[in-house]
Amino acid sequence: MADDLQPQLANLISRHRALVVLLGPIPRKASRRDHTRTDIGKLSNEEQRLRADIIAWSPSNEPEAREKLIYLASFVAATGTSFEAESLDTILKSVECFFSGE
Repeated sequence: MADDLQPQLANLISRHRALVVLLGPIPRKASRRDHTRTDIGKLSNEEQRLRADIIAWSPSNEPEAREKLIYLASFVAATGTSFEAESLDTILKSVECFFSGE
């Protein structure tokens, strides 16, 4: 029953992509520091939260694992953002069972 409440990966990706496009023209570091523009700050916080949710997502099958990896790779390519070592470790551990070659 708890799984019914968990958002689907495609929904998370769709919502995150929309925020990335909306925030795209705004320099990311500046948007985090700009306390006078609370609307940008809120959107930036939501983008970061959704990105964290996608990184932490545990795929239930190989197609979902591929979807996660493809989206995160396209996010990096489109934004020039990089992931911290801890995030990379989380990403790799979440998909390794689908690509271990066993």
